[in-house]
Amino acid sequence: MCSFAVDAMLGKLALWLRLTGHDTFYGVDTDDDELLRVANSENRILLTSDADLHGRAVKSNIRGMLVRGSVDEAVVNVFIEFGIAPTVDSTKSRCSKCNGELIQLVGTEKERIRDLVHRRTYDYYEKFWLCKDCQSVFFQGGYWRNILEYMEKIEVLMRERRDV
Repeated sequence: MCSFAVDAMLGKLALWLRLTGHDTFYGVDTDDDELLRVANSENRILLTSDADLHGRAVKSNIRGMLVRGSVDEAVVNVFIEFGIAPTVDSTKSRCSKCNGELIQLVGTEKERIRDLVHRRTYDYYEKFWLCKDCQSVFFQGGYWRNILEYMEKIEVLMRERRDV
């Protein structure tokens, strides 16, 4: 599985990479020098929409990709380029906020997050994921359908792109 360093202009792409289980360094306040340093020192693939930054990466022998187009086009192009399946497996996803690893909590284990979510949420859902780093809590709420539908859309776009 690939690890990525993503520039600030590609935040939605970073989100989809994390949700599909890819270790993705991303920060809105990360400057170009830091992004290059992280990509190089951690052997990450640099994804950027900045031609100058991409050129600097190439000169530094950092593997990278110049990403252009809409969010959908970016996701499709990156997924095709790096062989990423458009599926979200909650057992492999990373924290969408900080990129941390997620711990699945079920049954009595969910007691750990009782004070971190609304009571109704705690009572209604049986399965939660806790980020080891930032302590964010995730569950398959109403937004989950949107995530799955978006991945289905990306799968169709990938198939269409390959057929051209």
